[in-house]
Amino acid sequence: MEFRQIRYFLAVAEELHFTRAADKLHVAQPALSQQIRQLEDELGVKLLSRTNRRVALTAAGEAFRSRARIAMEQVERATADAVQTGRGETGSLSIGFVSSAVWGALPALLRRFREEVPLAEVQLRELEPAEQLQSLREGHLDLGMMHASIDEPELSSAVIARDRLIVALPKGHPAATGAAIELRSLANETLLVPKRHGTAGFHELVVEACRTAGFRPARMQATRLLQTAVGLVAGGIGIALVPEVFQDNLQVRGVVYRPLTGETPIAELVAVWRTDNDAPLLARFRSPLALTSC
Repeated sequence: MEFRQIRYFLAVAEELHFTRAADKLHVAQPALSQQIRQLEDELGVKLLSRTNRRVALTAAGEAFRSRARIAMEQVERATADAVQTGRGETGSLSIGFVSSAVWGALPALLRRFREEVPLAEVQLRELEPAEQLQSLREGHLDLGMMHASIDEPELSSAVIARDRLIVALPKGHPAATGAAIELRSLANETLLVPKRHGTAGFHELVVEACRTAGFRPARMQATRLLQTAVGLVAGGIGIALVPEVFQDNLQVRGVVYRPLTGETPIAELVAVWRTDNDAPLLARFRSPLALTSC
């Protein structure tokens, strides 16, 4: 049985006239009649009752028409879905991100993407970099956003945001009264920093900033995410170096932000995806990301 035969049958069933159905389908009437006869032979039942004056559906034809129409609608819908998916107009995209992306690049990218591809479904997962990288390797994420230096052939990346590091301090901290802070002056503080993962990232950036300033932190407390570090700063547990974007977007009671003096370290937020992931929807999302390919 061919879908063409079903389509031809439905046209005749609607018109109840072979010539009008053939004109509607833009086929010759003998070819249409032949396809209907082949369909009936394959089914082993008569679908149409033909006389010189009229065409009518048999009981078997009535039963076949109702199911055949549903089948054709499903095929047409599947065809449309396949075309839209192939063009990157629909489908599902899974995105992982660290907390700093929420206050910077991610919302703007999502707004643009949803305006361009309103039928697409976006799944968002807040994950630390190590979790994102593992999920990318296993194919559970389409794209990740993190602070990391990517050097794996199977992963591609692009820098999507750059922010100077600033200091998050408890409101009552003596250094909070100044306009800017020398990083070295905080050498004896507890430094709250995201934990290390398999790829160099924000943890290494902060440690290197301290080394460049000429000291090793007296105490370091690892956190899962940067946003967690800011919450602990509010509780007086320590201080944290965070991207400057936090100052305008993450106001937490009990926390003040201050710039650093001298040469300021830069935190790069990168988008990461599997090099072999050629999904059209991912390509649509990635199109404005390549500020700097890595």
